Amino acid sequence: MVPEGWAVQSIGDVLERVSNPVEVDPNAVYEQIGIRSHGKGIFDKEPVTGAELGDKRVFWVEPDCFIVNIVFAWEQAVARTAPSHKGKVASHRFPMYRPRRGRTDVDFLNYLFRTPLGKYLLGLASPGGAGRNKTLGQTEFDRLKLILPPVDEQKKIAEILSTWDAAIETSEKLLTNAEAQKLSLMQQLLTGKRRLK
Repeated sequence: MVPEGWAVQSIGDVLERVSNPVEVDPNAVYEQIGIRSHGKGIFDKEPVTGAELGDKRVFWVEPDCFIVNIVFAWEQAVARTAPSHKGKVASHRFPMYRPRRGRTDVDFLNYLFRTPLGKYLLGLASPGGAGRNKTLGQTEFDRLKLILPPVDEQKKIAEILSTWDAAIETSEKLLTNAEAQKLSLMQQLLTGKRRLK
């Protein structure tokens, strides 16, 4: 059942592919990105020279796009590119998508594809056996049907989830700090460096 005001739309209806190929200079140095599975986001790879890239097809990373690793899409290797990624490159295995005329919100889609439903949909678009044989099909991905709220509601949902992510990150840092302090105290108490009165 479709909630009131929501609509069934295909990926191809709401996203368009962004593709800006790099003319590789063998003497230039390029910063590459990768995408972790399980919705863990983008990471930086070691810089390489154009000569080291060789014939590898790479593309300039565009900010504010939904990006997916086609080899591990079925493991939710999806992310959102940020302004800090501009000037970096990604291989042809990391297609990027921008909303068509404001029809969707990138953050909302990034959260959606990190849910069990999103994993299921990415699996549908990744036919084949296990591992590297389950490559995301571009045509299958474009045809995926999503039930989407209006864009304003998508943005509000993404904002709420982002606020929760920030709170969880802060809590995790506090917990890590508390654990480190406890270990220090244990070391002092259990070795006699700190004595009780």
